[in-house]
Amino acid sequence: MKKFLSLSLVALAAVPGAFAQEAFTVEGRYAGSDPYLYLQYPGAKGTYVKDSVAVRNGQFRFAGTIEGPVYASLSGKLKSRSMDDPNIQFFFLEPGKTTITAKENAFKDMAVAGGAVQADFNAVNKQKAPIKKQWEPFFKSLDSINKIDNFKAQEFKSGLKPYYADMEKIDMAYIDAHPGTYLSAFLLRGYSYSLPTEKLQAYFDQFPAEIKNGMAKGMGDELERRKIGVPGTEAYAFATSDINGQPFQLADYRGKYVLIDFWASWCLPCRKGNPHLKKLYAQYKEKGLEIIGVSDDDSKPEAWRKAVNDDGIGIWKHVLRGMDREKIMAGIYNPTDISKRFGIASLPTKVLIDPQGKIIGRFEGGDRDDAKMDAQLESLFGGK
Repeated sequence: MKKFLSLSLVALAAVPGAFAQEAFTVEGRYAGSDPYLYLQYPGAKGTYVKDSVAVRNGQFRFAGTIEGPVYASLSGKLKSRSMDDPNIQFFFLEPGKTTITAKENAFKDMAVAGGAVQADFNAVNKQKAPIKKQWEPFFKSLDSINKIDNFKAQEFKSGLKPYYADMEKIDMAYIDAHPGTYLSAFLLRGYSYSLPTEKLQAYFDQFPAEIKNGMAKGMGDELERRKIGVPGTEAYAFATSDINGQPFQLADYRGKYVLIDFWASWCLPCRKGNPHLKKLYAQYKEKGLEIIGVSDDDSKPEAWRKAVNDDGIGIWKHVLRGMDREKIMAGIYNPTDISKRFGIASLPTKVLIDPQGKIIGRFEGGDRDDAKMDAQLESLFGGK
């Protein structure tokens, strides 16, 4: 048995809470050619454990200790780094015995029998199974389109709203019937960004301390994030280099109203909103409005430059957000990440700053908030 710790995979699951160490075993049968299977799970003090065992006569067995329930994965030889890889599946590892039956290239169909959390998770998934079956043709078409044109795939994906609505009904029914539980915390992770603050806070308050510090930690982080970059707070006065390599300081724009547009070249709603931004800029520039684009294209600056050119938005200043993926994956705070300093969770998001450097408006979700943004700008500058 080979076991080592990794910090790079911490983002796959929440850090466990303050439980005492308890023993577990994971054993079962595996049908496939992989000589080794790999078990990964959160360990103590923010580490991540990756354990491997040899498959002998189609059987395998892992053993170790954990601090209560954790979200783990079992994998064989991966074909990609995607969580959708056919040779990896996630489950709830709990103290005691977990039994798994898995097959090569079909890990998503593996059977898991373990503790109470996994049992409830199985029951929730059983309710979702008919819905997933119904939508299989749609997802196959989406995958085919995405291989050809990502923007078309994003447009096509908008048709999934009824699917997500049905899934949400099932999840929220469980959450409301089982307040303050580990699985409720796990299911809420998918809705943390979309729930109103008061409702999110009410759910978070129901969890005991060990879950707040573990599986629900992301909810707590999200509640804290919502206090950053909101109207009434001072805007982070970032300094960086612009798209032309020239020094850029937000402080240089004191005395003007500044609309910061958080976007990316690959974000379809962002790109669709650029004609509207150009219209606003032409309408209000002479009255004291400046626009600054902050892009998520740190890893692909050539795509960023092309998008600025193609959309004709080089008429205002552009900078990269300063994202460091390694720090994000390792959970390390990056003080030069502009988006983090404004609490950005989705693209596009626009933040309006007054001449004194205070945030007076925040608009999220593309054209959904355009009317609200337009009304505030009109109130500041007047009509045409």
